[in-house]
Amino acid sequence: MFRPSTLFILAALTATLAAEDFGPVVKAAGLVFPGKSHFGVVCNYGRSRAAVGDLLQALPEGSTLTVVDAHDYSQVATAGAMVLQKGVQLLALLPNDPIVRDGSPFATGIVNQVKHNIPAFGTTPAAIKNGCAMALGAATGWELLLNPALVDPALKGIIGPIEITKAPQAAALEPAKVQLVSPASH
Repeated sequence: MFRPSTLFILAALTATLAAEDFGPVVKAAGLVFPGKSHFGVVCNYGRSRAAVGDLLQALPEGSTLTVVDAHDYSQVATAGAMVLQKGVQLLALLPNDPIVRDGSPFATGIVNQVKHNIPAFGTTPAAIKNGCAMALGAATGWELLLNPALVDPALKGIIGPIEITKAPQAAALEPAKVQLVSPASH
């Protein structure tokens, strides 16, 4: 039986994190899927901590990020079940995670496991091949790619230029909440 260990962390925005890869796709996901503020990601957190930090930096104020920490291929199916159980509303794929990354068969497995309940997005064209609803990032040439089976392609014309600005350091923003869970048994 798997028992998730849960750790809640309030993460403040810092100048050292740059949301260059995730800012535009998170902004686009908010426009395509409005009202969704609980994001999730399945990754080897120890090896993808910087990418998770970049994703966290890109999230809208007041959002929640659930990180399912999967260290082994055998944990992927359980990780997908945990994403559903935790109430994630939008699932992000990381471009370089050692297990669940854009283009990996394990990412396809996770996306297929949750796709009827949770739209997924990535930052590379491979994310669309994984079954994600959308992809946007440097690897797409900053072009928004939509999966026509999951998203109305007419939306492409509605989404305008995406502008990323850093919040002033003195601003009192409600930080995003991070929930770290692991499918490892204890």
